[in-house]
Amino acid sequence: MPKLTKKYFENIFRNSDSPDELFDTFRIAIEQQVKDSNLYRTLLWNRALTSDEVMMFAEKICKDNPELCYQIYSWVGKIFSSIFVYGELNDKALVYYKKAAKSNPSAHEPYIAIAKFYNPELNTPAFDSVIETLKNGIGQVNSKSKLCFSLSKLYKNKGYIDDAKQYQKMGERYQREGR
Repeated sequence: MPKLTKKYFENIFRNSDSPDELFDTFRIAIEQQVKDSNLYRTLLWNRALTSDEVMMFAEKICKDNPELCYQIYSWVGKIFSSIFVYGELNDKALVYYKKAAKSNPSAHEPYIAIAKFYNPELNTPAFDSVIETLKNGIGQVNSKSKLCFSLSKLYKNKGYIDDAKQYQKMGERYQREGR
């Protein structure tokens, strides 16, 4: 089979409404060792795919292209956090943001994304899980102050003023230190 072009893959990934066609084209992209995270983002955002299919594709991409894991897992987290229906996909978004954080431990962006998509009215994902995830991230990320400020805001919005003040002060200290 002749090597297919990026433009060909992008056209199918963007416009196809057939999961079978998407799967076949994806298989060819993997066989041809395509390593373009933007191309795979187009596939993962395709509306013809179910959340389970998105997860399947993401895991296969990352298995075959470990260097793309951070981008792919972050993207899947973003997809799930933006298309949730009454919090239905928030837990999946949390899982994928955690995977992104694990694949690039010094990056603060997955943690900030988790804090931003927390829904206090629905408590999704669970407040305690969000807090625990962010606290665990403080020891790993380069921008510790950003996580502390996010924790402070979450605690404040939940009415935990003492905890909010504690993380605000911690964030200010890290900010002075340039972290």
